[in-house]
Amino acid sequence: MLMKKTLSLVLSAVMMTALLSACGAENASSTAEKETAAASAAETKAAAPATEDEIIDPSNPPARVDLRNFNGKNYVTPVKRQIYGDCWTFSLAGSAEIAYLVANDLGVPAGEENKNVNFSEKYIAWYLYHGITKDDVAKGKVRASQVGEGFDCTGPDADNPNAVFFFGGEFIHNANLFGSGFGPVDESVTVNDDKPYQYTSVASLNWTLPVNAAYRNAPAAAFLRESRYLQSPASRDKDGKYAFDEEALNTIKAELCMGHGVSLAYNASLSAVNVKNLSAYYGGDEPADHAVTVVGYDDNFPKENFSKGTEDASPEGNGALIIKNSWGVSGKDGVDDGYVYLSYYDRSIVSVLSFVFDRTDTLKSTAFNYDQYDLLMTEWYATADYEAETKMANVFDAEEDENLYQISYITCFPDANVSYAIYKGVEDGNPSSGTLLESGTNPHSFAGSHKIDLKSVYPLKKGEKYAVVLTVTRTQGDNGTVYTELFPYTTEICGTKVQGIVNKGESYLYADGKWSDMADSKDSLIERAFKQGVDEFGDRKTMTEIKRESKDTFVIDNYPIKAILIQDGK
Repeated sequence: MLMKKTLSLVLSAVMMTALLSACGAENASSTAEKETAAASAAETKAAAPATEDEIIDPSNPPARVDLRNFNGKNYVTPVKRQIYGDCWTFSLAGSAEIAYLVANDLGVPAGEENKNVNFSEKYIAWYLYHGITKDDVAKGKVRASQVGEGFDCTGPDADNPNAVFFFGGEFIHNANLFGSGFGPVDESVTVNDDKPYQYTSVASLNWTLPVNAAYRNAPAAAFLRESRYLQSPASRDKDGKYAFDEEALNTIKAELCMGHGVSLAYNASLSAVNVKNLSAYYGGDEPADHAVTVVGYDDNFPKENFSKGTEDASPEGNGALIIKNSWGVSGKDGVDDGYVYLSYYDRSIVSVLSFVFDRTDTLKSTAFNYDQYDLLMTEWYATADYEAETKMANVFDAEEDENLYQISYITCFPDANVSYAIYKGVEDGNPSSGTLLESGTNPHSFAGSHKIDLKSVYPLKKGEKYAVVLTVTRTQGDNGTVYTELFPYTTEICGTKVQGIVNKGESYLYADGKWSDMADSKDSLIERAFKQGVDEFGDRKTMTEIKRESKDTFVIDNYPIKAILIQDGK
């Protein structure tokens, strides 16, 4: 009999995430991961800048780091101005820009504007919320079998062609957009003699973008190595009581020391703002409503610099994160330069995410194909733990003669170990049959998206069937090692319809000593996701956004396992 130890729901691997400005424009006026800094630095080595002295030792962080003056160079792009409720896209684009610029040593002298890259916020919002159509099908990126997957914005688009820019976003799910080979796209990219991805400050424009392969598959400006879901320094126990988490703060600092861009959300509407000192702090219990990019920190920023006068406006200690906002630059003589000091002790901080990008000059190619089935673009993953050996697998058939170069996958918990095995010439219904090409094991300090370089480049012939098999294990308290299964799910948001496509022969689970097709278990998996959502989150207000009143609103997707291929492996 199949023995499941536990069921758990993972929401962006950080439990609760606010749906930022959902279905409306935001008001523009208004237990830590147990990893060492040394382990974090080791995971980053492949994406480090060309000159190692650009990295500040994360195991011995200084009292202040500012990526606008990172060893004499500025790696932060100029402050932008959002005009819709899409702060989350600016947060993501800003942190991704930093990570890319540092990885590729594209800083400019401190004090100068860094315009070496300008990732499109417009692209992020539009293609995350517009699902796959038949016109999106493109060999090497989107298979015809996945047509219909994702959010259907037909209704909202009919009411307002710019509706998706008001949706807001639980912005961590964008990590799968980048991880699927969609973006980040630079605003300078031209398609059909136009620059469709530019985000201007004119609200009257029709911002619609074509939903087809030529526009969705615009050349990526950067290549995601890893996204890291970090714990928040504003931790909460099961009863919602606040406690400051210093380890979580130190993890954020370590990421900044390595030049990784960091995104987070906080409650900007209710935070007490000291205009003179450009500082903000919120000490209440309301959820986050605004996303920003973290560009540094200052341990010695005085707590007296934060506004006082109300009970929740006095942080308990010194220190602040330096955040880049998306409300433009304003104020007399440029005093308000678009940056704010956010207290370490702000109680609304959630959804902390960092990016690591590849050094472009280390890649064998920048023209990648993706074999993938998980195009739902969600951040919600239902999980199950098992006592006995359990594996997940995706089976693909090569669409053309090409070379298997890398694999990628998502983990939902910190300190997970992922063993992989790749087979080609597999039989129907048995992903571990055929010829073993390669196997290996990778430990991951962080939950998130992970891309793995294979030991060799493996040629595949058109039509050849191959499989990527994963075994995910972790230590669970006193219960020892457990095997974890995870799959994506979502539900409608802001009046959208949503569809998940899971076909036979795509994803398989190995349990009780045999393989089973995920497509045969869709109903039970939806039931599991629904039950976990209700049990885990109950009536907390943020969960009302996902309309969990009925399991009929839930859809699931294939296992988040991808194969990355190139045409020429020489």
